Amino acid sequence: MRRDRPPLRPDKVTRQTLLQLGDTAYAGKHRLPDDVRRAVWAMVVCRTAVLGGHLQACPDGHVERIWYHACRHRMCLQGAWVQIDRWLAKPKGRLLAGEPDHVICTMPHELKALWLANVEGMSGLWCARGHDTRVELLGDRTYVGATPGLIATRQT
Repeated sequence: MRRDRPPLRPDKVTRQTLLQLGDTAYAGKHRLPDDVRRAVWAMVVCRTAVLGGHLQACPDGHVERIWYHACRHRMCLQGAWVQIDRWLAKPKGRLLAGEPDHVICTMPHELKALWLANVEGMSGLWCARGHDTRVELLGDRTYVGATPGLIATRQT
């Protein structure tokens, strides 16, 4: 059996390596949609000389390193991580400090018939009473002593 490449070390196998090894053989036997072919090509050439790069060196010239450019394809783990981190940082900046609490208020089974007779009226009443109860308890210095911010939804 002829080997064109050295054997793979299990700790060095990446998605890119697997695609480089099997892309040509698989694509030769199967018809792939254009978007899949573009995604595979982007992942195969990501952070290689094909996409170009730039040289980074220390001012004294001791160390030089070539940084190859990323493909920036959304399916590529090594090419899109910077974009993903930037995207995730935007909503994190809008979060309030502190951990949120999730409260579920359950309707007693005995009130089901009353609820079904007047869903709109009971929904408003149920939400208002739940809000009032939480505001009263959280505002009490015995418990938290704070004014809560509440977001409520009704799930049926």
